[in-house]
Amino acid sequence: MIFVCTVMVFLTNVAILVSPWILKLVINNLEENLATISEITYYATVLLGLALVAGVFRFGYRRLIGGLAVRIEYDLRNNLFQHLQKMPKSYFDDESTGDLMSRATNDLESIRRLIGFAIVFMVDSTVFFFMALVIMLWIDAKLTLLALLPYPLLAILVQQMTGRLHNMYEAIQEGFADMNTKVQENLLGTRIVKAYNLEQRELQDFDQRSQHFVDLNRVFYRLEAILFPLFRLLPGIGTIILLWVGGIHVVEGKITIGDFVAFTAYLAMLTRPMIMLGFIINRFAQGSASMDRIYAILDTPPLITDGPDVRHDISQIRGEVEFRNLTFSYPNLPPILKNINLKITAGTTVAIIGSTGSGKSTLANLIPRIFNVEVGSLFIDGIDISQLPLKMLRSQIGVVQQEAFLFSDLLKNNIAFGVDIASEAEIKDSAHSVDLLSQIDEFPDQLETFVGEKGKTLSGGQRQRTAIARAILTQPKILILDDAFASVDTHTEDTILQRLAQVMTDSTTIIISHRVSTVKSADLIVILEDGEIVERGTHLELLAQDSHYAKIHQRQLLAEEIETMETI
Repeated sequence: MIFVCTVMVFLTNVAILVSPWILKLVINNLEENLATISEITYYATVLLGLALVAGVFRFGYRRLIGGLAVRIEYDLRNNLFQHLQKMPKSYFDDESTGDLMSRATNDLESIRRLIGFAIVFMVDSTVFFFMALVIMLWIDAKLTLLALLPYPLLAILVQQMTGRLHNMYEAIQEGFADMNTKVQENLLGTRIVKAYNLEQRELQDFDQRSQHFVDLNRVFYRLEAILFPLFRLLPGIGTIILLWVGGIHVVEGKITIGDFVAFTAYLAMLTRPMIMLGFIINRFAQGSASMDRIYAILDTPPLITDGPDVRHDISQIRGEVEFRNLTFSYPNLPPILKNINLKITAGTTVAIIGSTGSGKSTLANLIPRIFNVEVGSLFIDGIDISQLPLKMLRSQIGVVQQEAFLFSDLLKNNIAFGVDIASEAEIKDSAHSVDLLSQIDEFPDQLETFVGEKGKTLSGGQRQRTAIARAILTQPKILILDDAFASVDTHTEDTILQRLAQVMTDSTTIIISHRVSTVKSADLIVILEDGEIVERGTHLELLAQDSHYAKIHQRQLLAEEIETMETI
């Protein structure tokens, strides 16, 4: 395609550049009284044909390049999205969503404009300039050099302006991303803003960011306003030199009037590439800055990938999990988990309980490799977790977190999100397992109910149960429930746990909770404090001891009794 476009550009410019030469021949013949009506008609027809040829080829290569630019934008967007899917959770903790959205939209559009227009004009203008230059040198080399005297100043101008425009546009894109982030945060946190009556303060904050964005654009367009007139002025000086020196050459008989007219036409044609050069510099500044921002993401390697010793022969796990002397810390922070030794037998239910910040969720996040751990500290079915194919491992693990995220889609699609194909019966079975089916049947559209952004049309308990149903439908070998019952009452919780015990008989279930009522039926209860396992045992075993667990149990029983008395 690039070769075809290059040929089309060459043929277009040939057709355009031949026209002044034909005009030169006609004028010289008219000057010498040699022209005939038939000859003039012939040349006029040729000029019309050349104009049509140039138009057809120009349409052709612009259409091809435009299609190529759209395709490149499509591939880049897909590559960017695919790369982001591979990035670890820690990457998104450090990057703002508004900035990433800006790169995936505005920056990609700038790259498309660079490829679709700037590169076309650059190739077209470069080819045209040198072809016209050769013809002008052929007509009168001295006159050509004089007419092009201002052009070296353009090269200096280009060098000075390109870097400044690039840096300015990069700052503009960052300012736009900053505004995006603010808008997104306010849309997501609108209830908090209204609850604290902070609309005016948020408006002022946004106004400051918006004003900063406007100021950056003003500087950019000020530079642009200087650039474009100069690209018209300098070629104009060349035209003045041509009229003065060229006119003298005609008077002195050094060149014919036809040569002078043709030369003037060629110089006028060179003005277009010079004007387009300003446009090209602008587009290159925008496009190159956007390329830098896109490749800043693409060049960031995913931290969690399959290692060189990964075992591709493993296609399924049984669900046994073992932590051996595991210590884990987040970057630049003290260890949050210390010397964890814990073996979870496949098919059993293990509960992890502890105060806020004790490391419960972190421990659970290590199992699907949300974070990397040291080799030799975490094993699945007796195999170091780093040797398990990442895609296979995560496909065998279901995770339900406290903040249940639902997509802006139908209820049935949210439940079936984790599988390729699911029948309505399977979806209903999963919903029944979490005591949700009876409520779904009361919805006007039942499973076809549109849940809205983040499931806002559902209650908190319904969202959490939908998330649990989604995990169950994938039939995971390891099911992790990370405070997944926080938004449901104890009666519903008991019902769900009983049904889970029936449908997840071959799966390992890990329950993380603050409530003793949630974990009392587990085969093993582990108590975490300050990142260390301080107690372990069954519900009855721990109650029989003067344990930390027993004290938690007593406090929660007392709180329930007080709550009951207050309702009477």
